[in-house]
Amino acid sequence: MKVLKQNNRQVFFEYLGVALLLFWCVPTFSFGMSNIKADDTDFDLSKGEFTAKGNVKIDSEEVTLSADEVQATVKGTQLLSITATGKPLELELEIDNEEEEPQTISASAEELTFDNEANWIEFVGDVQLQTEVAKIRAHKIRIELDTQKIVATKGEDTEQVEITLLDEESP
Repeated sequence: MKVLKQNNRQVFFEYLGVALLLFWCVPTFSFGMSNIKADDTDFDLSKGEFTAKGNVKIDSEEVTLSADEVQATVKGTQLLSITATGKPLELELEIDNEEEEPQTISASAEELTFDNEANWIEFVGDVQLQTEVAKIRAHKIRIELDTQKIVATKGEDTEQVEITLLDEESP
């Protein structure tokens, strides 16, 4: 299953990092085609730590993220890591692939963690992930971005991982 191409992921997270870096000055900030809003923000320039709390919404042409809280660590304009929480948080991103038509990925979860150095993204807590080829429901889904490997894990209760493969005609 193709999830993300390396160059598209890097552009997405660099774009998000720049937007977050500039966002620290006011609770609502528009930058180009991005619109980032939150009730409260805090940005420690010396540590490169950013926090947005309360009704956090990040919108651009490619990405929509809604969460209760977003914490990010940046170095200059490079996004090192991000953690978002919500009940649920919602993420939708469109990947523009030069070889094929754009692909949309949607996810909802209670927590999202991205580690740029290790190059993985993880969703935890009643995760629902949908690509154009599959729907996955699990307690935890981790995507290794380099290898595009997806690992879905059930929770401690008897809940199982559910995967529905979609054909081209499925909505």
